[in-house]
Amino acid sequence: MHPNKLIHIQLFAINKLKEFGLFEQGWRFVWDKSVCRYGQCRHTKKEIGISKKLTQINEISESEDTVLHELAHALVGSGHGHNAVWKQMCVKIGAKPESCYKDEDHGGKVKSVKPKYIVVNKDTGEIYCRYHRRPKIKDWSTRWIGGKKAETYGKLELRSALGCRLEL
Repeated sequence: MHPNKLIHIQLFAINKLKEFGLFEQGWRFVWDKSVCRYGQCRHTKKEIGISKKLTQINEISESEDTVLHELAHALVGSGHGHNAVWKQMCVKIGAKPESCYKDEDHGGKVKSVKPKYIVVNKDTGEIYCRYHRRPKIKDWSTRWIGGKKAETYGKLELRSALGCRLEL
């Protein structure tokens, strides 16, 4: 890990906010506690948030691109999502015009935080849900996956991501 990676990304984000005139409009950079999303643009709070955890485990270039991705959202304004206007802004400021990162498990370059819990089909072992915190649901015996009730009703089980069955 680059010894000052977090400081580097924070300064990069602040300098980019200033470069594009957003800092003067009240926009700010914040560290995000999320382990699922890499970044988020919050128009109502005028802030871009970047995942501290994902920044720590990924290359600086990935984090810089995430900052630029979120800045593109701020620059085009709310209501654009990942549409053509947003993509055009990404190209203009040097961000990849991709709606979300692709992690290593799905053929991408971004390292992700592995879940602690998974919900699986007891019969087939198919994984349906991944959780970073233990779900509040205690009894999975009467649960099912939407659109797959026939295949999953009464067959779901919460396991640790290490594969062992959890005792409730």
